[in-house]
Formats: sequence, structure tokens, C-alpha cells
Amino acid sequence: MVGTDKRKTPEGRKQNLLIWYWGRRGGGAHYCLEVARELSRREEFNVHLSISRNCDLYAELKALNLPGLDIDTYCDVGSAVMALSRLRQVRRAFEAYLEEHDIDLVLCTMQHLWNPFMLPAIRRAGARYVVTIHDATLHPGERFLPYQWWLDWEIQQASGYVVLSDHVGRVLRARHQASMDRITVAPCGPFSQFTDTTTRRGCIGTADRPLPRRLLFFGRIVAYKGLDLLLNAYGQLKRTHPDLSLAIYGDGDLTPYRAAIDALADVTVENRYIPEDELPGILERSDLIVLPYREASQSGVMLLAEAAGVPVVGTPTGALVEQIVPGINGLIADSVDDKALAYAIGRFLDDPGLYHRCVLGISKHAEDRWSEAGDRISRLLLDAGTSAPSAPSYAAVPQAAGEARARLPQRRTAR
Repeated sequence: MVGTDKRKTPEGRKQNLLIWYWGRRGGGAHYCLEVARELSRREEFNVHLSISRNCDLYAELKALNLPGLDIDTYCDVGSAVMALSRLRQVRRAFEAYLEEHDIDLVLCTMQHLWNPFMLPAIRRAGARYVVTIHDATLHPGERFLPYQWWLDWEIQQASGYVVLSDHVGRVLRARHQASMDRITVAPCGPFSQFTDTTTRRGCIGTADRPLPRRLLFFGRIVAYKGLDLLLNAYGQLKRTHPDLSLAIYGDGDLTPYRAAIDALADVTVENRYIPEDELPGILERSDLIVLPYREASQSGVMLLAEAAGVPVVGTPTGALVEQIVPGINGLIADSVDDKALAYAIGRFLDDPGLYHRCVLGISKHAEDRWSEAGDRISRLLLDAGTSAPSAPSYAAVPQAAGEARARLPQRRTAR
């Protein structure tokens, strides 16, 4: 739903909003595309866009036909080192753009390593800074402490925060004492790039659908993702469901899991970074996506599942309990262990009716979520809306009355 609040700046004009994303690939690029598309449809803002020419979705972002500033960043470690000599020049160009176009608000859709060098330019230009926090803390096993220091500092510089789950909002409030009126929870919908290219199984007749037998683990292979839990659960299920198979796609160290994988039948592994053009085929060859995580903020893999119409099974951790609605788009295990995970997967294997209901429900459940996210982000930016309820719209819970109003400090008029 397009916003109708025509609130203007003190100068009698609409807010000039710069959407800022200098990342290169992955979910961050898709998220920026969806947010920029949604906010550009609204009448509350004059939307500008600053992106990297190295972004995998550069052409798609440019197709939005928004004014903006394009820069060259880097594409690998070598070019990143070489690019450091250009940081001062890039900052001057960034600050000049903010000044020339009288930017009131800067919305960063995902942090980039160059962000700390640009924040002083935003401050000098007098613009308010709102940052999207995908993860407020490092995940277990991630030891790159400079990232946490940089993230904490950037959070402290911001006027307001967009988070993608109530779980991350709680972590943000606890770690940084961020007040609720500076936070809005705006859950993601499925990425349209995959919705448009993936065959939705909800369109297939019930009689033509096979029983779910092809399990998929997709994403980075790190300890907190719980691949060992899935392998143990798969081994238990394989004894009673001999036609079951498991595909593992993702980059990371497989050494701790190699012995377990080698001992199991019908397990295929692609241990590498998976380019986006391979995703539709991988999703089409899968019946059930498993998220066996020990810890989670929110899952980008869940958004792929929604786009493809593939039900999920997840563990009761982090924001997975917000994203997964049992019996609608998947199932949640009773606990974070292999036996509970095997039982939840087994419910789908033994109950085709439940599986097909989730096939039909998963895509429908995600309808209009980007529009709702746009509403929430707009209200925060305009200082005219409410912060998120305790149960965000992942679970299709209506907003509670009496929510705290999300307010940002007014933009400084002195440039």
C-alpha cells in the first residue's frame, strides 16, 4: 500500500532521501533493490540511490531510474587494498552529493567496510542517518572482532534503526540501550528476482506432486548453522525412509563434517560459493529446506524458500520462530537437537497433506510483506509512525494498539 502522508520538511518540500548500499553481492544487494523499489513508489520522498558499480545487481538497481551517485569499490582482496588510496576522493564526492542535492535522510540498507569513513560526511552535511541492522552482534564462532567494534560504532552514530526481526531489535536494545522509539521492525518479503525465475510448486496439481524426499541445506558452512545436527537427523530418518536424499550447497570448512557425510548414503555436496544463476535450479530440485541453526538473527535462506514455494523446517532459535509459522510455511522443531529436528522433518515425510498445505501457504503468507516493510520504514523516516509490535508481520499478527511512536531527531537546519 502506497503511503499517503504528505508531511514536508520545514523548507516546504518533500524529504530528500538517499538510499545507500556499496556492497557487492548476496542478500544485501537484493534487500537494497527491494527497499529502493518500494520507497521510490511513495510520494513522501524524493529518492536518490548511491550504489557500487561492482554490485552484482547494478543493472537492476539502475533500472529503477533514480538519481544518485555511483562509485567504484572493489571486487577482491587485491583491489580492496588498492582502493584504499581513493577513500578520501570518494568521501569528497559523497559529501558533495549530499550538499548539492540537499539530502535530508541517508538510509543505509547494509553496512560496508567503507561506511565508517563516510559517516563524518553525512554529519557535516546535516543529514539524519538511519541504518539497517541485519545482525547486532557476531554469530557464535565468528571471531573477526574489528567488525563488531566497527558495527557498534556505526550503531552509535545513527539516529534510527531498521531491523528485520523482533529478535534483532531486542539484541539491539540490550546491547546498545537503543530506545524503542528509534527502532522499527520491517520483516523482508521474498526477493522478487527469484520469485520471477523460480517455478512455484503451489501451481502444480496435488496428484502430480511427489512425496517430499529431497532435503536441502543451503548457505555458509559454519558451526552455528548446525550442519552436524542435520546430518545426525538425516541418518536417523534414512533408516525408515530409504528413498530420502540430502543436498548440501555452500562455502565453508567441511572438515568437521566429512566423516559423517562419508558414512551416509545419498548425500551430495557442492562445497563452494554458489552463484545466483544456479539458485533456481537448486531450489527446483528440493522438496524441503532445513534450517538446523544453533543461533540465528533472521534467515535469508527462508526468503529463498518463500520465493520458490518450498516449505522449511527450522530450530526454535533467534528469529526463526518469527519467520516460520507452523503448518503455514513450515515447522519448528521442539528443541535445538538432532532428535527434535528429525521428528519435525519426519512429520512432513509421513504427512503429504501437511506438506502440500505448506506448499500452498508459504508463498501466500509472504504476500504484501514488502509493502508493509515500506510502510514501517517510511513512518520511521518521516517521524510519523509507530515502532514495531512485539510480534512482527512475519507471523501475520496485526499491530497492537498503543505502540510506541518511532521518532527521529529533527534534521539540523545549519549546514
